[in-house]
Amino acid sequence: MRSEFERLVGASRVQSRIILAVMLRDMMMRYGRGNIGFVWVILEPMLLTAGVMVIWTLTMGGDKYGIKLVEFILTGYMPLTLWRHLTNSMVMLFRRSVPLLYHRRITLFDIIVAKLSLEFVGTTAAFLAVWGTLYLAGIVAGVASLELLIVGWLMMFWLGSASALIIAVVTETSEAVEKFVQPVQYLIIPVSGAFAMVDWVPPWAQDALLLNPMVHCYEVVRAGYFGDGVITYYWPGYFFASTFILTAIGVVCLRRIRVYIQV
Repeated sequence: MRSEFERLVGASRVQSRIILAVMLRDMMMRYGRGNIGFVWVILEPMLLTAGVMVIWTLTMGGDKYGIKLVEFILTGYMPLTLWRHLTNSMVMLFRRSVPLLYHRRITLFDIIVAKLSLEFVGTTAAFLAVWGTLYLAGIVAGVASLELLIVGWLMMFWLGSASALIIAVVTETSEAVEKFVQPVQYLIIPVSGAFAMVDWVPPWAQDALLLNPMVHCYEVVRAGYFGDGVITYYWPGYFFASTFILTAIGVVCLRRIRVYIQV
């Protein structure tokens, strides 16, 4: 029994080193070794979020429905950035990663986990950096419920990962699908909850809006950030059931995609 446990621990360590190595390779290929290098993983989403905050504040004023506009954008655009980075990174992922598959120990699963982990770490660090800077400057308030905010952030990561897995598989089997990924992303934004809360829409539209699993992520994030200052709606059972189904579909498809990849 002890030897089995030791082998499991050893295999886990090897797997972790492989994933970390793939993450480092991806960072160096994307950002290079010169200048600030991998810091762009964090700086890129920070710059985009700051730009959106400045433009919205100048054009729409300082608040919206009694909520500070900067805080509303922070809790909407950063989860959206996480979801977009997760899904965008998976387009033609396997085809771009063929050289890695020459190494016997590296699997498709390692490539996916490394890519998702890199995007998650970078966007999470950017979120913390943006919020910390604004908080120290006195522009935004503290978080009402850190635990609930973390749950909402992890919900978006899970949903984005499940969607990314399906995108990776589908774009590998059909090159035409690649052209539709970004248009579909933009079409989803108006009904995603990123820039409008469920409580702000008419009652007849609330149930329809909550059919989109993304909406629940934003509602939980804002429930954690604003606390009792806002009215939020989310169905935990529906979110976990729908996201689990998406994940299961992605995993099943991943097991069958290997035949389409030419090494």
